[in-house]
Amino acid sequence: WEGDVVAFGFVLTSIDMNEQLNLIEQALKRAQGASLGAMPLDISVSRQYGDSTVTMRTQMPAGTAGVAQPPMLGALGQATQAPSIPQPAAAPEGIGRTATRLSFYEGGQRPELAAEGGMGTGEDNSVMVNQLLTEIERLKRKALSRGVNLTSPHEDVPAEDVAMLRQVFQLADSQGAGRIDKQDFGNLHFVLGEPLANEELSMAFKAMDTDKSGSISFDEFLAWYALAHSNSGMLSKKGEAYTRRFKKIMAKLEEQFELKNLTVTTSGQPNSLEYRVQFHYNDRGQLKQISPWHDIPLYSVDGYVHLITEIPKFSRAKFEIATGEPLNPIKQDTKNGKLREYKYGDMLFNYGAFPQTWEDPKHTTPDTGFVGDNDPIDAVEIGVRRLFTGSVTKVKVLGVLAMIDDGETDWKVICINVDDVLAPDIDNLGDVERVMPGTVDVLREWLRKYKTVDGKPENQFGLEERALDREYALTVINETHSFWKALTRDGTTTV
Repeated sequence: WEGDVVAFGFVLTSIDMNEQLNLIEQALKRAQGASLGAMPLDISVSRQYGDSTVTMRTQMPAGTAGVAQPPMLGALGQATQAPSIPQPAAAPEGIGRTATRLSFYEGGQRPELAAEGGMGTGEDNSVMVNQLLTEIERLKRKALSRGVNLTSPHEDVPAEDVAMLRQVFQLADSQGAGRIDKQDFGNLHFVLGEPLANEELSMAFKAMDTDKSGSISFDEFLAWYALAHSNSGMLSKKGEAYTRRFKKIMAKLEEQFELKNLTVTTSGQPNSLEYRVQFHYNDRGQLKQISPWHDIPLYSVDGYVHLITEIPKFSRAKFEIATGEPLNPIKQDTKNGKLREYKYGDMLFNYGAFPQTWEDPKHTTPDTGFVGDNDPIDAVEIGVRRLFTGSVTKVKVLGVLAMIDDGETDWKVICINVDDVLAPDIDNLGDVERVMPGTVDVLREWLRKYKTVDGKPENQFGLEERALDREYALTVINETHSFWKALTRDGTTTV
């Protein structure tokens, strides 16, 4: 905080916190030693916001045993007079900030203050200093709850952190409503690989939702971050533990995956058993081969899902991620030593898979009654553009079909490229039917019958053959993501 200490007409300004505390103590000594009627001690904490300044002030008459009269911060930052604050019942040794350590996450209240006021000139000045600082910290918290940061320049949130926090918030705000609730915040942690227990989630969100409305805006989110990551020492041990968890999220996002750094190469002759599509990533100037299944993140930093295209629309070669090979390149599927193609006809949509997912063959899906198919979850992109084998695209999730193939659950997530010309008009299955009528029905029938040309029976569909909505699809995706994490926990990279 920036403070101007005014004592007997002199303005003492400092940026350093410790130096400011010393100035306050010196001013207190001079004020207490002055005669009645002398210029009072005036302490202010202020912050500049564009053309506006938010100021908090507290004052003590000179030469008296009275106590400070701290102001309250009004709705627009105007100062209004508050009742007298008696001195603390007990003060810590020396000048410090430990008196302001409150249980922020656990709804702790200000410590009870002694009923009797009065502070003689012979008492330790640290009592008054800590009392003033306690009130200043209370006002700072009140300001923070309204999205105003009154912390010191050393405690300000850096601009790069604010930009990263906006990405975090937008990732949680999947509906684009400008506010997130506790469930949104919990989903965010799950998506970023830092799931919270219910108690921890409730505690963390309670700290952010200061007005108990059930949801928070970005300003409230930023205010919480500014307070939780400041050096003010106002958090409980549980609060500090959660702050460490949140820092892990920030660290992960700082190392975010950039599609522009991804390249694909091929080896072997096309239409041969040796043909492979490999993935490479430029990591700080070093190009290294990566696994599309394990190294490309499921979610983009702005909240979309990454689709790895295996089979472009209007083609027949059955390409797939080679889950049984090191680094999992894309190859053309084989049967009895021969390359496989769709004899039923061209693939009508871009077909691929989501990275960092796995349909566990040991898990029976309750809604279908069948186990997983031991592959990454499949996705069908319905946009106008034709994607190419090995392309990685950010997509909107729209819904999902529960196909049953040879006694296994084989989810087909319906999605659209975020850069597709139709994407602005499509956010859910209702929009798909409105903008592209009949698309889901055509997809279902193609998937049902494509094996029949080989003399095999039609594929079946669970969930009464219905295409389930976006929320259900995201639940399925997150479940398969958790299966993938369990699979790879011991270092497994092939199946």
